[in-house]
Amino acid sequence: MSKFVVVVFKDEKSAYEGSRALRDMHDDGNLVVYAGAVISKDANGVVQLEDAVDEGPVGMATGMLVGTLIGMLGGPAGMVVGAAAGTLAGSISDLYNVGIDGQFLDDIGEVMLPGRFAVVGEVAEVWTAPLDTRMEELGGVVFRRYRMDVEDDQIERDIQATTQELDELDAEYNQAVDEAREKLQFKVEAAREKLQALKEKAGEKAFSLKAEAEAKVDKLDKQIAKASADSRAKFEKQRQQLEADYKQRVTKLKQAASLTSEALSP
Repeated sequence: MSKFVVVVFKDEKSAYEGSRALRDMHDDGNLVVYAGAVISKDANGVVQLEDAVDEGPVGMATGMLVGTLIGMLGGPAGMVVGAAAGTLAGSISDLYNVGIDGQFLDDIGEVMLPGRFAVVGEVAEVWTAPLDTRMEELGGVVFRRYRMDVEDDQIERDIQATTQELDELDAEYNQAVDEAREKLQFKVEAAREKLQALKEKAGEKAFSLKAEAEAKVDKLDKQIAKASADSRAKFEKQRQQLEADYKQRVTKLKQAASLTSEALSP
């Protein structure tokens, strides 16, 4: 399972040294950096993006976290900056989707004072000591949180609930007459539209999971090729877990989508 890492520094120079150190640890095979960014908080308390996250599917979750940090740690002004930069997308919902709670933000906010910088990233680690030791040498304060993507679970629950709602409305519609039947027709159509939207959302999520898993496996394979024997075994285990998790989640999404097909059939 990957982790989100946020390292807060007192100045810009230290933050970029921390960012380079993170890349060096990746190059040395000590960990895998899936995506990374640098943010800052100015004298007025506005948080902004200094160095963009990696593009593509592997950087999407980190982009969500960065956007949330910009908006939530920067207050109303941060919300405006984040939205203008295209990095703020939902904030609270994004937090939920990637398994981050408010306490994690509160902990970071206590240290992320005006004038400070932070390195933000998603990583896979063999041990925590190498990153902690290097960042502390540079004056950084490290925060970690396992990434727990729950959006697909929510999609599955929404599909089950909406399917049940549609079944109940159909049964009621079949027994209704006149004006009551006309009113129920609108509710039935609304439920069918909602279910169709959820079916499409499930397909989109399955596609994004596939793209992200493939990108992460590619990065892990490159680390496995150059890692020491002990680290290689741990990275290989993470690779197996990643693929197994992806397959399980996609299977659940496909099963949920099949429920919509049955419910939407004439």
